[in-house]
Amino acid sequence: MPRKKITQTLLFFLMITVFSSGCAKQSPEPKLIPVTIALQEWLGYGPFYLAQEKGFLKEEGVDLIFVDEQESARSDAFKQGMLDFEGGSIDMLVSKTAQGAPVVAVMEVDQSFGADAIVAAENIKKIEDLSGKKVALNRDNVGETFISILFYKKGLSFDSVTIVPRLSEEIADAFLAGKADACVTWEPQVSRALKRPGAHILASTRDYPGVIIDTLNVRRDLLENNPALVKKVMRAWFKGLKYYKEHPLEASEIISKYYKITPEQYRKQVEGLRWDDYEAQRAHLERKEWFEAFDAIAEVKLANGRISQKPDAAKCLNRTLLEKLYEDSK
Repeated sequence: MPRKKITQTLLFFLMITVFSSGCAKQSPEPKLIPVTIALQEWLGYGPFYLAQEKGFLKEEGVDLIFVDEQESARSDAFKQGMLDFEGGSIDMLVSKTAQGAPVVAVMEVDQSFGADAIVAAENIKKIEDLSGKKVALNRDNVGETFISILFYKKGLSFDSVTIVPRLSEEIADAFLAGKADACVTWEPQVSRALKRPGAHILASTRDYPGVIIDTLNVRRDLLENNPALVKKVMRAWFKGLKYYKEHPLEASEIISKYYKITPEQYRKQVEGLRWDDYEAQRAHLERKEWFEAFDAIAEVKLANGRISQKPDAAKCLNRTLLEKLYEDSK
């Protein structure tokens, strides 16, 4: 066969092959399940963003949608089925469930160990000195709970403090502007508040650990009807956490942009919290800490009139999925 004809024949078969492969049915990517989650500007939630950007949520078949839902609106969002998950502190879980919000904590996210603090002016040396002073904080939020518990433990009346109510992101600014003698906030706002001349940390969760615990909370009907989906989100969290601990430099580069701070600042500020891995969370002691914190906070909130009834911790804290987290994983 002449060379030209051989070449033409080869080209013909090549074109047929390319055309056939191009027309072959492509296997569609598995459809991701969309779920919503609301988070505050709290450093401890960073591994959720990491799990998103590193594809750990996608590996679990989940499209986690971060929504900007203010803390005050979350109870209604859960009741209306508009919100699936939240990262929240146990003190806010107490408030929500006392109001009938259908939400349950399924795992710990972190424990504050110095990242939450009372920052005070130079002339305030001890907790008792706050009586009669102005304190900036976010009402019925983790800051108010923290300082309320300290007053309660010392037998002091919290009514002796003049509250300067502010949104979470405005607390440090109120203190820096001299509108308050002290403020109760968390990182990265603590570091900002300390820029006021003479300002110092009066008390922090390093002095009082086990008070502020953040948990992953889920809408009750979602937990009951689709526990497998809830477990997917939980497993993605632990993948993100593991990656951060193994690659802190790279991970902080990814996470820090969500908090508008440098990677170095992020790594430094998260030293004030404790992230427990999966095995640590399964320990019996962890369960005890959850229930003790919930009941102590509920008691103080009830005494201070912040809630009208004490919710049942057993109905609000559910560790069942944590115990069986990897039974149905890939």
